[in-house]
Amino acid sequence: MSGPKRSSRARATHAQVAERRAKAVRMKVSGARLEDIATALGYGSANHVSVDIRRALAANVREQSAATEEYIAIEQLRLDELLCAVWEEAMAGSPRHVELGVRIVEARRRLFPQQQVVALTTVESEILRLENELAARQAIAGGEVSETDLEP
Repeated sequence: MSGPKRSSRARATHAQVAERRAKAVRMKVSGARLEDIATALGYGSANHVSVDIRRALAANVREQSAATEEYIAIEQLRLDELLCAVWEEAMAGSPRHVELGVRIVEARRRLFPQQQVVALTTVESEILRLENELAARQAIAGGEVSETDLEP
């Protein structure tokens, strides 16, 4: 998974570059001018400082993005396992398990707020069907609807 092995000299150089970039970012955050950073850290020009700061920020964004993607994938797997745990009872018509399934599906959707769900998955469709069936059965039990009203 890691890239090619670096020599100890290349690792040292890489570490030095990373440290200098971090110092440049800290100095810029504290309000230093690019020219002052270049002089203090031995850059050839203010433009080189600017490039290094952009590279440091881009690397940080990539690291955060990768961590976020990993977190979402782990949470999605956990929610899938939870849904599997209640699925059989939900399919058997257990109101409690249907409700748990709905909550799990809602939690999965909250992981992806920027995406609009266009089509429901099979699991979500089945949960919605069960919710409707449960509501209809409850209405029958309350005398509001007859069994024949539920026939397609």
